[in-house]
Amino acid sequence: MFKKLSSWVLSVLFIMSLSAFAATLSPAPELRHIRAKGGCGRVDLIWDQGKALFFEIERCNPGTNKFRRINKLLWTSNVYGDFIGKTNGIYAYRVRGIFVSKNGKSTSYSAWSPVVKAAPHKVTTEQLLTEIQQVSFRYFYNFRHPVSGLAREKTPYRQAKTIADLNPHYINSVQRLRQLCTTGATGMGMFNLIVGIERGFITRKEGVDWALQMLRFLNTRANRFHGAFSHWLNGETGKTIHFAGKADNGADTVETAFLASGFIVLREYFTGSSSAEKEIRKLADNLWRGIEWDWFVSKDNRGGSLYWHWSPDYGWEKKHHVRGFNEAQILYILALASPTHAVSRSSYNKGWVNKHYGQNRTEFGVPMTLGRGAGGPLFFTHYSYLGFDPRTINYRGETYFEHFRKFCDVQIKYARSKSKTFKGYGPLWGLTSSTDPKGYAGHAPGKRDNGTIAPTAAISSMPYAPEESMEFIKIIYMMYGKMLWKDFGFTDAFNLTDNWIAETLIGIDVGPIAPMIENHRTGLCWKIFMRAPEIKVAIKMIEK
Repeated sequence: MFKKLSSWVLSVLFIMSLSAFAATLSPAPELRHIRAKGGCGRVDLIWDQGKALFFEIERCNPGTNKFRRINKLLWTSNVYGDFIGKTNGIYAYRVRGIFVSKNGKSTSYSAWSPVVKAAPHKVTTEQLLTEIQQVSFRYFYNFRHPVSGLAREKTPYRQAKTIADLNPHYINSVQRLRQLCTTGATGMGMFNLIVGIERGFITRKEGVDWALQMLRFLNTRANRFHGAFSHWLNGETGKTIHFAGKADNGADTVETAFLASGFIVLREYFTGSSSAEKEIRKLADNLWRGIEWDWFVSKDNRGGSLYWHWSPDYGWEKKHHVRGFNEAQILYILALASPTHAVSRSSYNKGWVNKHYGQNRTEFGVPMTLGRGAGGPLFFTHYSYLGFDPRTINYRGETYFEHFRKFCDVQIKYARSKSKTFKGYGPLWGLTSSTDPKGYAGHAPGKRDNGTIAPTAAISSMPYAPEESMEFIKIIYMMYGKMLWKDFGFTDAFNLTDNWIAETLIGIDVGPIAPMIENHRTGLCWKIFMRAPEIKVAIKMIEK
Protein backbone atom coordinates (compact mmCIF):
# COMPACT_ATOMS: atom_id res chain seq x y z
CA MET A 1 0.00 0.00 0.00
CA PHE A 2 2.81 2.36 0.93
CA LYS A 3 4.59 1.57 -2.30
CA LYS A 4 1.38 2.17 -4.29
CA LEU A 5 0.81 5.45 -2.45
CA SER A 6 4.41 6.48 -3.08
CA SER A 7 4.02 5.70 -6.76
CA TRP A 8 0.81 7.69 -6.89
CA VAL A 9 2.47 10.66 -5.12
CA LEU A 10 5.43 10.49 -7.46
CA SER A 11 3.09 10.39 -10.45
CA VAL A 12 1.20 13.43 -9.20
CA LEU A 13 4.42 15.30 -8.48
CA PHE A 14 5.71 14.40 -11.93
CA ILE A 15 2.52 15.65 -13.58
CA MET A 16 2.65 18.84 -11.49
CA SER A 17 6.27 19.39 -12.47
CA LEU A 18 5.37 18.96 -16.12
CA SER A 19 2.56 21.50 -15.74
CA ALA A 20 4.90 23.95 -14.05
CA PHE A 21 7.50 23.35 -16.73
CA ALA A 22 4.92 23.95 -19.45
CA ALA A 23 3.84 27.15 -17.69
CA THR A 24 7.37 28.51 -17.67
CA LEU A 25 7.67 27.75 -21.36
CA SER A 26 4.41 29.38 -22.41
CA PRO A 27 5.08 32.34 -24.69
CA ALA A 28 5.62 35.53 -22.71
CA PRO A 29 3.03 38.22 -23.51
CA GLU A 30 5.59 40.58 -25.01
CA LEU A 31 6.54 38.01 -27.64
CA ARG A 32 3.08 36.98 -28.80
CA HIS A 33 2.72 39.87 -31.24
CA ILE A 34 5.80 39.19 -33.31
CA ARG A 35 5.55 40.24 -36.95
CA ALA A 36 7.82 39.66 -39.93
CA LYS A 37 7.91 41.99 -42.92
CA GLY A 38 9.90 41.46 -46.11
CA GLY A 39 12.08 44.30 -47.38
CA CYS A 40 14.72 44.88 -50.03
CA GLY A 41 17.00 41.86 -49.57
CA ARG A 42 16.07 41.62 -45.89
CA VAL A 43 13.37 40.71 -43.38
CA ASP A 44 12.39 43.00 -40.50
CA LEU A 45 11.09 41.56 -37.23
CA ILE A 46 8.99 43.55 -34.73
CA TRP A 47 7.50 42.46 -31.43
CA ASP A 48 6.01 44.16 -28.39
CA GLN A 49 8.51 45.56 -25.90
CA GLY A 50 7.37 43.90 -22.70
CA LYS A 51 9.75 43.57 -19.76
CA ALA A 52 12.44 41.34 -21.24
CA LEU A 53 15.84 43.04 -21.14
CA PHE A 54 17.51 41.01 -23.90
CA PHE A 55 16.40 38.85 -26.80
CA GLU A 56 17.69 35.92 -28.81
CA ILE A 57 16.62 35.54 -32.44
CA GLU A 58 16.72 32.38 -34.55
CA ARG A 59 16.15 31.88 -38.28
CA CYS A 60 15.29 28.85 -40.38
CA ASN A 61 16.50 29.19 -43.98
CA PRO A 62 14.44 28.10 -46.99
CA GLY A 63 14.67 24.36 -47.66
CA THR A 64 15.81 23.53 -44.11
CA ASN A 65 14.03 22.68 -40.87
CA LYS A 66 16.62 23.82 -38.35
CA PHE A 67 16.61 27.12 -36.48
CA ARG A 68 19.94 28.82 -35.82
CA ARG A 69 20.72 31.92 -33.78
CA ILE A 70 21.46 34.91 -36.02
CA ASN A 71 22.09 37.78 -33.61
CA LYS A 72 25.70 37.40 -32.55
CA LEU A 73 25.21 39.78 -29.62
CA LEU A 74 22.29 39.74 -27.23
CA TRP A 75 19.65 42.02 -28.72
CA THR A 76 18.25 44.89 -26.66
CA SER A 77 15.51 46.44 -28.81
CA ASN A 78 12.22 44.99 -29.97
CA VAL A 79 13.01 45.41 -33.67
CA TYR A 80 15.55 43.44 -35.69
CA GLY A 81 16.60 43.91 -39.30
CA ASP A 82 17.90 40.69 -40.84
CA PHE A 83 19.89 41.78 -43.90
CA ILE A 84 20.11 38.62 -46.00
CA GLY A 85 21.29 40.11 -49.27
CA LYS A 86 19.08 37.78 -51.31
CA THR A 87 15.63 38.27 -52.78
CA ASN A 88 14.25 34.74 -53.02
CA GLY A 89 12.88 32.21 -50.58
CA ILE A 90 10.76 32.36 -47.45
CA TYR A 91 12.55 32.64 -44.10
CA ALA A 92 11.11 31.58 -40.75
CA TYR A 93 11.92 33.26 -37.43
CA ARG A 94 11.35 32.92 -33.73
CA VAL A 95 12.39 35.09 -30.79
CA ARG A 96 12.64 34.57 -27.06
CA GLY A 97 13.05 37.07 -24.27
CA ILE A 98 15.62 37.02 -21.49
CA PHE A 99 14.44 38.46 -18.19
CA VAL A 100 17.05 39.81 -15.77
CA SER A 101 16.46 40.91 -12.20
CA LYS A 102 17.36 44.46 -11.18
CA ASN A 103 20.46 43.26 -9.39
CA GLY A 104 21.40 41.04 -12.31
CA LYS A 105 21.69 37.95 -10.12
CA SER A 106 18.85 35.96 -11.64
CA THR A 107 17.71 35.40 -15.21
CA SER A 108 14.93 33.48 -16.91
CA TYR A 109 13.94 32.77 -20.49
CA SER A 110 10.57 32.96 -22.12
CA ALA A 111 9.47 30.25 -24.48
CA TRP A 112 10.21 30.80 -28.13
CA SER A 113 7.65 32.99 -29.82
CA PRO A 114 5.30 31.63 -32.48
CA VAL A 115 7.12 31.17 -35.78
CA VAL A 116 6.66 33.96 -38.32
CA LYS A 117 7.69 33.94 -41.96
CA ALA A 118 8.51 36.50 -44.66
CA ALA A 119 10.36 36.74 -47.95
CA PRO A 120 12.88 39.42 -48.94
CA HIS A 121 12.25 41.07 -52.29
CA LYS A 122 13.51 43.58 -54.80
CA VAL A 123 12.35 47.19 -54.74
CA THR A 124 12.56 50.33 -56.84
CA THR A 125 14.53 53.37 -55.75
CA GLU A 126 11.36 55.06 -54.50
CA GLN A 127 10.33 51.96 -52.56
CA LEU A 128 13.77 51.79 -50.94
CA LEU A 129 13.40 55.39 -49.80
CA THR A 130 10.03 54.54 -48.28
CA GLU A 131 11.52 51.53 -46.49
CA ILE A 132 14.30 53.67 -45.02
CA GLN A 133 11.70 56.16 -43.82
CA GLN A 134 9.67 53.35 -42.28
CA VAL A 135 12.51 51.72 -40.34
CA SER A 136 13.59 55.14 -39.04
CA PHE A 137 10.01 55.84 -38.01
CA ARG A 138 9.98 52.59 -36.03
CA TYR A 139 12.61 53.98 -33.66
CA PHE A 140 10.05 56.51 -32.45
CA TYR A 141 6.92 54.39 -32.67
CA ASN A 142 7.90 50.81 -31.87
CA PHE A 143 10.84 51.65 -29.56
CA ARG A 144 9.17 54.56 -27.74
CA HIS A 145 8.92 54.52 -23.98
CA PRO A 146 5.80 52.51 -23.12
CA VAL A 147 4.59 54.88 -20.39
CA SER A 148 5.28 58.32 -21.83
CA GLY A 149 5.56 57.58 -25.55
CA LEU A 150 8.70 59.73 -25.63
CA ALA A 151 11.83 58.99 -27.67
CA ARG A 152 14.55 57.06 -25.93
CA GLU A 153 18.06 58.50 -26.01
CA LYS A 154 19.56 55.54 -27.86
CA THR A 155 19.58 51.80 -28.26
CA PRO A 156 21.82 50.21 -25.61
CA TYR A 157 25.27 48.97 -26.53
CA ARG A 158 25.31 45.24 -27.18
CA GLN A 159 28.47 43.92 -25.60
CA ALA A 160 27.61 40.35 -24.65
CA LYS A 161 27.13 37.11 -26.56
CA THR A 162 25.54 35.18 -23.71
CA ILE A 163 24.03 35.93 -20.32
CA ALA A 164 27.21 34.53 -18.75
CA ASP A 165 29.15 37.38 -20.38
CA LEU A 166 27.05 40.05 -18.68
CA ASN A 167 28.23 41.97 -15.65
CA PRO A 168 26.08 43.97 -13.20
CA HIS A 169 27.41 47.30 -14.51
CA TYR A 170 26.33 46.52 -18.06
CA ILE A 171 22.95 45.20 -16.96
CA ASN A 172 22.39 48.37 -14.94
CA SER A 173 23.32 50.52 -17.92
CA VAL A 174 20.77 48.73 -20.13
CA GLN A 175 18.09 49.11 -17.45
CA ARG A 176 18.92 52.81 -17.09
CA LEU A 177 18.78 53.42 -20.83
CA ARG A 178 15.31 51.86 -20.91
CA GLN A 179 14.09 54.88 -18.88
CA LEU A 180 16.33 57.57 -20.44
CA CYS A 181 14.31 59.76 -22.80
CA THR A 182 15.35 62.87 -24.70
CA THR A 183 13.19 65.89 -25.42
CA GLY A 184 14.92 66.97 -28.63
CA ALA A 185 14.53 63.58 -30.29
CA THR A 186 10.93 63.47 -29.05
CA GLY A 187 10.24 66.65 -31.04
CA MET A 188 11.78 64.94 -34.07
CA GLY A 189 9.57 61.95 -33.34
CA MET A 190 6.52 64.17 -33.72
CA PHE A 191 7.59 64.95 -37.28
CA ASN A 192 8.15 61.22 -37.83
CA LEU A 193 4.61 60.67 -36.55
CA ILE A 194 2.99 62.71 -39.32
CA VAL A 195 5.26 61.13 -41.94
CA GLY A 196 4.21 57.74 -40.61
CA ILE A 197 0.53 58.54 -41.02
CA GLU A 198 0.90 60.02 -44.48
CA ARG A 199 3.04 57.08 -45.67
CA GLY A 200 0.63 54.52 -44.18
CA PHE A 201 3.04 53.13 -41.58
CA ILE A 202 0.34 53.62 -38.94
CA THR A 203 -3.31 54.63 -39.06
CA ARG A 204 -4.43 58.13 -38.17
CA LYS A 205 -6.09 56.67 -35.06
CA GLU A 206 -2.78 55.13 -33.98
CA GLY A 207 -1.07 58.45 -34.59
CA VAL A 208 -3.69 60.31 -32.55
CA ASP A 209 -3.27 57.91 -29.64
CA TRP A 210 0.52 58.26 -29.74
CA ALA A 211 0.38 62.06 -29.94
CA LEU A 212 -1.95 62.20 -26.95
CA GLN A 213 0.26 59.80 -25.00
CA MET A 214 3.24 62.16 -25.39
CA LEU A 215 1.40 65.44 -24.91
CA ARG A 216 -0.52 64.32 -21.83
CA PHE A 217 2.67 63.07 -20.20
CA LEU A 218 4.61 66.25 -20.98
CA ASN A 219 1.72 68.37 -19.75
CA THR A 220 1.10 66.59 -16.45
CA ARG A 221 4.24 64.71 -15.39
CA ALA A 222 7.39 66.12 -16.99
CA ASN A 223 9.50 68.63 -15.08
CA ARG A 224 9.42 72.12 -16.56
CA PHE A 225 11.45 75.21 -15.82
CA HIS A 226 9.72 78.45 -16.80
CA GLY A 227 7.92 76.33 -19.37
CA ALA A 228 11.09 74.82 -20.81
CA PHE A 229 12.13 71.18 -20.58
CA SER A 230 15.38 69.45 -19.68
CA HIS A 231 17.56 67.63 -22.20
CA TRP A 232 16.99 64.23 -20.57
CA LEU A 233 14.14 62.99 -18.46
CA ASN A 234 12.87 59.74 -17.02
CA GLY A 235 10.28 58.29 -19.37
CA GLU A 236 8.29 56.77 -16.55
CA THR A 237 8.33 59.55 -13.94
CA GLY A 238 9.01 62.69 -15.98
CA LYS A 239 11.81 63.70 -13.61
CA THR A 240 14.88 65.49 -14.97
CA ILE A 241 18.04 63.45 -15.47
CA HIS A 242 21.37 65.33 -15.45
CA PHE A 243 22.86 65.68 -18.91
CA ALA A 244 26.28 67.38 -18.96
CA GLY A 245 27.46 67.84 -15.41
CA LYS A 246 25.72 68.76 -12.17
CA ALA A 247 24.74 72.26 -13.36
CA ASP A 248 22.82 70.83 -16.32
CA ASN A 249 19.85 69.64 -14.31
CA GLY A 250 17.26 72.15 -15.50
CA ALA A 251 16.11 73.85 -18.67
CA ASP A 252 17.75 73.17 -22.03
CA THR A 253 16.37 75.81 -24.38
CA VAL A 254 17.73 74.30 -27.60
CA GLU A 255 16.30 70.84 -26.91
CA THR A 256 13.09 72.58 -25.87
CA ALA A 257 13.00 74.35 -29.23
CA PHE A 258 13.29 71.04 -31.09
CA LEU A 259 10.44 69.72 -28.93
CA ALA A 260 8.33 72.85 -29.38
CA SER A 261 8.68 72.49 -33.15
CA GLY A 262 6.93 69.17 -32.67
CA PHE A 263 4.15 70.84 -30.67
CA ILE A 264 3.52 73.22 -33.52
CA VAL A 265 3.56 70.59 -36.27
CA LEU A 266 1.13 68.39 -34.33
CA ARG A 267 -1.20 71.33 -33.76
CA GLU A 268 -1.14 72.24 -37.44
CA TYR A 269 -1.53 68.66 -38.67
CA PHE A 270 -4.37 67.38 -36.50
CA THR A 271 -7.15 69.67 -37.67
CA GLY A 272 -10.03 67.20 -37.35
CA SER A 273 -13.24 67.79 -35.41
CA SER A 274 -13.00 64.73 -33.14
CA SER A 275 -12.55 65.29 -29.42
CA ALA A 276 -9.15 63.57 -29.58
CA GLU A 277 -7.78 65.85 -32.30
CA LYS A 278 -9.18 68.89 -30.50
CA GLU A 279 -7.34 67.75 -27.37
CA ILE A 280 -4.10 67.41 -29.35
CA ARG A 281 -4.43 70.98 -30.57
CA LYS A 282 -5.22 72.30 -27.11
CA LEU A 283 -2.39 70.48 -25.34
CA ALA A 284 0.18 71.27 -28.03
CA ASP A 285 -0.78 74.94 -28.08
CA ASN A 286 -0.72 75.25 -24.28
CA LEU A 287 2.69 73.61 -24.02
CA TRP A 288 4.05 75.86 -26.77
CA ARG A 289 2.57 79.04 -25.28
CA GLY A 290 3.83 78.15 -21.82
CA ILE A 291 7.53 78.37 -22.72
CA GLU A 292 8.99 81.61 -21.31
CA TRP A 293 11.59 82.30 -23.97
CA ASP A 294 12.07 85.90 -22.82
CA TRP A 295 13.10 84.70 -19.36
CA PHE A 296 16.16 82.99 -20.88
CA VAL A 297 17.59 86.17 -22.43
CA SER A 298 21.12 86.74 -21.13
CA LYS A 299 21.46 89.02 -18.13
CA ASP A 300 24.93 90.28 -19.07
CA ASN A 301 26.18 92.47 -21.91
CA ARG A 302 26.19 89.82 -24.64
CA GLY A 303 23.65 91.57 -26.86
CA GLY A 304 20.54 89.91 -25.51
CA SER A 305 21.47 86.42 -26.68
CA LEU A 306 19.54 83.46 -25.32
CA TYR A 307 21.08 81.16 -22.76
CA TRP A 308 21.26 77.46 -23.53
CA HIS A 309 20.82 76.30 -19.91
CA TRP A 310 19.29 77.26 -16.59
CA SER A 311 19.32 75.22 -13.38
CA PRO A 312 17.00 75.59 -10.38
CA ASP A 313 20.04 74.81 -8.20
CA TYR A 314 22.88 76.54 -10.10
CA GLY A 315 21.11 79.30 -11.99
CA TRP A 316 23.06 80.60 -15.00
CA GLU A 317 26.31 78.98 -13.90
CA LYS A 318 26.97 77.36 -17.27
CA LYS A 319 26.67 80.74 -19.07
CA HIS A 320 26.37 79.08 -22.43
CA HIS A 321 25.17 81.69 -24.92
CA VAL A 322 23.44 80.43 -28.07
CA ARG A 323 25.12 82.22 -30.94
CA GLY A 324 25.11 81.28 -34.64
CA PHE A 325 25.82 79.66 -36.84
CA ASN A 326 25.11 76.18 -35.54
CA GLU A 327 22.14 73.80 -35.22
CA ALA A 328 20.08 76.10 -32.97
CA GLN A 329 18.42 78.63 -35.27
CA ILE A 330 14.98 77.25 -34.49
CA LEU A 331 15.43 78.45 -30.90
CA TYR A 332 15.51 82.08 -32.06
CA ILE A 333 12.76 81.55 -34.63
CA LEU A 334 10.41 80.23 -31.95
CA ALA A 335 11.50 82.84 -29.40
CA LEU A 336 10.59 85.56 -31.92
CA ALA A 337 7.35 83.79 -32.85
CA SER A 338 6.02 83.22 -29.33
CA PRO A 339 2.57 84.80 -28.82
CA THR A 340 3.15 84.93 -25.05
CA HIS A 341 6.88 85.25 -24.26
CA ALA A 342 8.59 86.63 -27.35
CA VAL A 343 12.12 88.04 -27.42
CA SER A 344 13.01 91.23 -29.27
CA ARG A 345 14.31 91.42 -32.79
CA SER A 346 17.60 92.80 -31.42
CA SER A 347 18.09 89.51 -29.57
CA TYR A 348 18.07 87.74 -32.94
CA ASN A 349 20.24 90.30 -34.68
CA LYS A 350 22.85 90.65 -31.93
CA GLY A 351 22.59 87.33 -30.17
CA TRP A 352 22.18 84.91 -33.04
CA VAL A 353 23.53 86.74 -36.09
CA ASN A 354 26.83 87.82 -34.55
CA LYS A 355 30.15 88.85 -36.07
CA HIS A 356 31.17 85.20 -36.44
CA TYR A 357 27.95 84.20 -38.17
CA GLY A 358 29.45 84.18 -41.64
CA GLN A 359 32.58 85.05 -43.55
CA ASN A 360 33.46 85.16 -47.23
CA ARG A 361 35.73 82.31 -48.25
CA THR A 362 36.25 79.56 -50.80
CA GLU A 363 36.37 75.91 -49.77
CA PHE A 364 37.25 73.26 -52.37
CA GLY A 365 36.32 75.69 -55.12
CA VAL A 366 32.94 76.51 -53.55
CA PRO A 367 32.32 80.18 -52.65
CA MET A 368 30.79 80.28 -49.15
CA THR A 369 29.39 82.91 -46.81
CA LEU A 370 27.34 81.31 -44.02
CA GLY A 371 29.34 79.90 -41.14
CA ARG A 372 33.08 79.46 -41.07
CA GLY A 373 35.60 77.06 -42.53
CA ALA A 374 34.09 74.11 -44.38
CA GLY A 375 30.69 74.65 -42.78
CA GLY A 376 30.75 72.42 -39.72
CA PRO A 377 28.92 69.12 -39.04
CA LEU A 378 25.97 68.54 -41.35
CA PHE A 379 23.45 68.33 -38.51
CA PHE A 380 23.67 72.16 -38.59
CA THR A 381 21.51 71.89 -41.72
CA HIS A 382 19.00 69.37 -40.32
CA TYR A 383 17.89 69.83 -36.71
CA SER A 384 16.31 73.28 -37.03
CA TYR A 385 14.86 72.58 -40.47
CA LEU A 386 12.66 69.53 -40.14
CA GLY A 387 9.73 71.93 -40.25
CA PHE A 388 11.23 75.37 -40.74
CA ASP A 389 11.72 75.74 -44.49
CA PRO A 390 15.25 77.03 -45.23
CA ARG A 391 14.02 78.38 -48.56
CA THR A 392 12.00 81.08 -46.80
CA ILE A 393 14.79 83.22 -45.32
CA ASN A 394 17.95 84.73 -46.74
CA TYR A 395 21.45 85.58 -45.67
CA ARG A 396 23.56 87.92 -47.79
CA GLY A 397 21.48 87.43 -50.91
CA GLU A 398 21.06 83.63 -50.79
CA THR A 399 18.48 81.44 -49.11
CA TYR A 400 19.60 79.16 -46.32
CA PHE A 401 18.68 76.29 -48.63
CA GLU A 402 21.30 77.49 -51.11
CA HIS A 403 23.86 77.86 -48.34
CA PHE A 404 23.15 74.33 -47.18
CA ARG A 405 23.62 72.98 -50.69
CA LYS A 406 27.10 74.48 -50.54
CA PHE A 407 27.76 72.85 -47.17
CA CYS A 408 26.97 69.49 -48.76
CA ASP A 409 28.95 70.23 -51.90
CA VAL A 410 32.02 71.00 -49.81
CA GLN A 411 31.66 67.79 -47.81
CA ILE A 412 31.29 65.73 -50.99
CA LYS A 413 34.41 67.27 -52.51
CA TYR A 414 36.29 66.99 -49.25
CA ALA A 415 35.52 63.26 -49.08
CA ARG A 416 36.88 62.80 -52.58
CA SER A 417 40.06 64.61 -51.60
CA LYS A 418 40.56 62.19 -48.72
CA SER A 419 39.95 58.97 -50.65
CA LYS A 420 43.55 57.85 -50.10
CA THR A 421 43.52 58.79 -46.42
CA PHE A 422 40.29 57.22 -45.20
CA LYS A 423 38.84 53.99 -46.55
CA GLY A 424 35.53 54.43 -48.35
CA TYR A 425 35.82 58.21 -48.74
CA GLY A 426 34.90 59.48 -52.19
CA PRO A 427 31.87 57.34 -52.93
CA LEU A 428 30.95 57.74 -49.25
CA TRP A 429 30.63 61.10 -47.54
CA GLY A 430 28.86 62.84 -44.69
CA LEU A 431 30.43 64.12 -41.47
CA THR A 432 28.36 65.13 -38.46
CA SER A 433 28.16 64.61 -34.70
CA SER A 434 27.94 60.92 -33.90
CA THR A 435 29.54 58.06 -32.04
CA ASP A 436 33.03 57.11 -33.18
CA PRO A 437 35.76 54.61 -32.19
CA LYS A 438 36.73 56.77 -29.21
CA GLY A 439 33.28 57.77 -28.00
CA TYR A 440 31.32 60.70 -29.40
CA ALA A 441 32.45 63.74 -31.38
CA GLY A 442 31.33 66.49 -33.74
CA HIS A 443 32.94 65.41 -37.00
CA ALA A 444 33.60 67.93 -39.76
CA PRO A 445 36.05 68.38 -42.62
CA GLY A 446 39.62 69.04 -41.50
CA LYS A 447 41.06 68.42 -38.05
CA ARG A 448 37.72 67.19 -36.72
CA ASP A 449 37.67 64.24 -39.13
CA ASN A 450 38.98 60.83 -38.11
CA GLY A 451 37.41 58.73 -40.86
CA THR A 452 34.01 58.29 -39.18
CA ILE A 453 30.95 58.59 -41.40
CA ALA A 454 27.42 58.82 -40.00
CA PRO A 455 24.70 57.70 -42.46
CA THR A 456 22.30 60.36 -41.14
CA ALA A 457 24.57 63.11 -42.49
CA ALA A 458 24.20 62.24 -46.17
CA ILE A 459 20.70 60.73 -45.99
CA SER A 460 19.14 63.67 -44.11
CA SER A 461 20.79 66.02 -46.61
CA MET A 462 18.65 64.65 -49.43
CA PRO A 463 16.77 67.95 -49.99
CA TYR A 464 20.10 69.71 -50.61
CA ALA A 465 22.01 67.02 -52.53
CA PRO A 466 19.43 64.53 -53.81
CA GLU A 467 21.57 62.70 -56.37
CA GLU A 468 24.59 62.36 -54.10
CA SER A 469 22.44 61.31 -51.14
CA MET A 470 20.70 58.62 -53.19
CA GLU A 471 24.02 57.35 -54.50
CA PHE A 472 25.29 57.17 -50.93
CA ILE A 473 22.24 55.12 -49.90
CA LYS A 474 22.67 52.66 -52.75
CA ILE A 475 26.34 52.11 -51.97
CA ILE A 476 26.03 51.52 -48.24
CA TYR A 477 22.89 49.43 -48.73
CA MET A 478 24.05 47.23 -51.58
CA MET A 479 27.76 46.98 -50.70
CA TYR A 480 27.77 47.27 -46.92
CA GLY A 481 24.24 46.34 -45.92
CA LYS A 482 25.15 43.20 -44.01
CA MET A 483 27.64 45.19 -41.96
CA LEU A 484 25.71 48.40 -41.40
CA TRP A 485 22.01 47.50 -41.28
CA LYS A 486 20.75 47.08 -37.71
CA ASP A 487 17.38 47.36 -35.97
CA PHE A 488 16.17 50.77 -37.13
CA GLY A 489 18.05 51.05 -40.38
CA PHE A 490 21.71 51.93 -40.72
CA THR A 491 23.93 51.99 -37.67
CA ASP A 492 24.75 55.34 -36.07
CA ALA A 493 28.23 55.58 -37.61
CA PHE A 494 31.09 53.55 -39.03
CA ASN A 495 34.81 53.91 -39.63
CA LEU A 496 36.08 51.58 -42.34
CA THR A 497 39.68 52.70 -41.82
CA ASP A 498 39.57 51.49 -38.20
CA ASN A 499 37.28 48.57 -39.07
CA TRP A 500 34.76 49.93 -36.55
CA ILE A 501 30.95 49.92 -36.62
CA ALA A 502 28.76 51.51 -33.96
CA GLU A 503 26.70 49.03 -31.96
CA THR A 504 24.01 51.57 -31.20
CA LEU A 505 21.74 54.18 -32.75
CA ILE A 506 21.14 57.64 -31.25
CA GLY A 507 17.68 59.23 -31.37
CA ILE A 508 18.80 62.65 -32.60
CA ASP A 509 20.68 60.99 -35.47
CA VAL A 510 17.81 58.82 -36.68
CA GLY A 511 15.30 61.63 -36.04
CA PRO A 512 15.89 63.79 -39.14
CA ILE A 513 16.03 60.94 -41.67
CA ALA A 514 12.34 60.28 -42.43
CA PRO A 515 11.22 63.96 -42.24
CA MET A 516 14.06 65.24 -44.43
CA ILE A 517 13.53 62.50 -47.03
CA GLU A 518 9.85 63.49 -47.00
CA ASN A 519 10.70 67.15 -47.43
CA HIS A 520 12.67 66.17 -50.53
CA ARG A 521 9.86 64.00 -51.86
CA THR A 522 6.77 66.08 -51.06
CA GLY A 523 7.74 69.00 -48.82
CA LEU A 524 5.21 67.67 -46.28
CA CYS A 525 6.85 68.73 -43.00
CA TRP A 526 7.84 72.14 -44.35
CA LYS A 527 4.31 72.79 -45.64
CA ILE A 528 2.59 71.88 -42.40
CA PHE A 529 4.95 73.69 -40.05
CA MET A 530 5.20 76.84 -42.14
CA ARG A 531 1.45 77.41 -42.19
CA ALA A 532 1.52 78.21 -38.45
CA PRO A 533 0.62 81.91 -38.13
CA GLU A 534 3.30 82.53 -35.48
CA ILE A 535 6.04 81.34 -37.83
CA LYS A 536 4.87 83.75 -40.52
CA VAL A 537 5.20 86.57 -37.99
CA ALA A 538 8.75 85.51 -37.11
CA ILE A 539 9.81 85.50 -40.78
CA LYS A 540 8.54 89.04 -41.23
CA MET A 541 10.53 90.15 -38.19
CA ILE A 542 13.72 88.60 -39.56
CA GLU A 543 13.23 90.20 -42.97
CA LYS A 544 12.86 93.75 -41.56
